[in-house]
Amino acid sequence: MLKSFDKETKTFTFRDGQEVLLKEPTLLQIQSARAKAKDDEIALAKALLIDMSDGELNNEFLDSLPAREFNRLSNEVSTFIGIDEKD
Repeated sequence: MLKSFDKETKTFTFRDGQEVLLKEPTLLQIQSARAKAKDDEIALAKALLIDMSDGELNNEFLDSLPAREFNRLSNEVSTFIGIDEKD
């Protein structure tokens, strides 16, 4: 029987110096986030980021981020997946 893959990780540093460890999302996490978000791109990114951080990021924290900082963080989703989440 095959073993599970180890997920790649990346440390994201916010402009204020805080850091969060992001883990590569699984297909199940992507499907779950898409089901929750429907056509809402921001909700999709938030759901994936919460999963990718093992809950260290939460809705309250993400909602309080400046838009530019959220965009930088959400670009990490695309980096791991290698596709544009809009498609």
